[in-house]
Amino acid sequence: MEKFNFYQITDLHYYANEAIGSYGKYFDLRCGTDQKCVAESGAIIDAAFKEIADDKDNEIVIISGDVTYDGEKVSHDLLVKKLKKLKKAGKRIFLMFATHDFDNNARGYTEIGDFKLEEYPRSQLRDVYAEFGWNEAVSEHTPSYSYAVKLVPGWRLLMLNDDGNGRSYCGYDESLIDWIKNQVKEANADGEKVIAVTHHPMLPPGVVYPLFSHRDMLGDYETVAPMFADLGIQFCFTGHTHMQSITHIDTARGNRLYHVNTGSIVGHPAPYRKMTVTEDGIDVKTHNLKTFDWDMKGMTTEEYMKDHFLFMLRDIFDSMENDIEHFKLLANGFSMDAKTVDKLKPLLKTLGKIINGLTFDSLGKLLLISSKIDPLVKNVKVKDFLLELVVNLYSGIRRYTPDTAEYKSFMAIASRIPKFITLKDYFGNPVEFKEIFEDLLYNTGEFDNTNAFLPFKAHHE
Repeated sequence: MEKFNFYQITDLHYYANEAIGSYGKYFDLRCGTDQKCVAESGAIIDAAFKEIADDKDNEIVIISGDVTYDGEKVSHDLLVKKLKKLKKAGKRIFLMFATHDFDNNARGYTEIGDFKLEEYPRSQLRDVYAEFGWNEAVSEHTPSYSYAVKLVPGWRLLMLNDDGNGRSYCGYDESLIDWIKNQVKEANADGEKVIAVTHHPMLPPGVVYPLFSHRDMLGDYETVAPMFADLGIQFCFTGHTHMQSITHIDTARGNRLYHVNTGSIVGHPAPYRKMTVTEDGIDVKTHNLKTFDWDMKGMTTEEYMKDHFLFMLRDIFDSMENDIEHFKLLANGFSMDAKTVDKLKPLLKTLGKIINGLTFDSLGKLLLISSKIDPLVKNVKVKDFLLELVVNLYSGIRRYTPDTAEYKSFMAIASRIPKFITLKDYFGNPVEFKEIFEDLLYNTGEFDNTNAFLPFKAHHE
């Protein structure tokens, strides 16, 4: 089998502010309440594309959706120019769009408020990006704008657009499922293996993910993921979650689907992946963006993007205690209106004070488990530790194994959760809190979430 490699970069969320010209307190608020680097997105994309262009050992780049911030027409137009430059550097680019790329209330901002920006309708996006995938298609599923290409001899790539009705359901309808099955049959007849790319995850990046973001999973993932495995599709590459994970399932027939979920290039830690296909499997390597042209206030790229990532979360807790009017502005981002904030103001201020001051030691005393809190973490603020767990979930690097003081102390606290509270995992099976918390603390899966070799498995009919 011919050895080859390809890059995956996803969730560019490009906001072309060099053309839009947004500014002022409303734009600052929009940027400050987003995990993604909005204002910096153009500079980040330019730097990432240059790193990829400079790799002369590669010619294939896969971009798996949410290429603009909120579907701004000008962002699409300027992104096409950046893509053409990358293509001119010798790259074959295969792109799909997703739900952020159309009908998403694109806005510009001034000192006095925001205003509507022009967007492309979904029906035009296929032609806007035609030279980045569709023009090489050997087959298209016209209603969904999905397409298939012969990637290299022996491999077929399925770019599966799952934006569904755009909001409440993202997945595959019956006609797209039939098209996928026919593509696999054609690939088998041509002696080809199949790689699938879709935007929304078929497998979650962590046990906790479907519990609070079930709608952000691929529709009907419970049946689609094992169906892919049994069809003989062993590899699926996705985005959307902004989280780094490498997971898999094995079906009752003994077939395996590997699921590689890559984080957003404009969010911490600015990851993209390079996959090397060998005769034995696919080697996955993560690259984090080295630098980009921006005033990072003396910080490294990693420090700058992490600081931006955490700013919103810290701001929520700090303003809850100290600036309730500012908290009202932030609360709108998680569906709490100003009237509710006013009604709960005394409770929120008290809760904010408790959260901001709580340490492992004080929480251990409160729960009557002080003796189980390791001295190494007694003075660690619970808020700071929880924020670190969130960062680790996104970066894919979870290091608090059962032999660490953090694990022992956190799990002692978690053990106080009432036993009658039950939850279910992403396939509907009962799951204990212990399993959820362990998955947040360290990587309990078979593969490292950042770098892993994924061996081919025999297919069973």
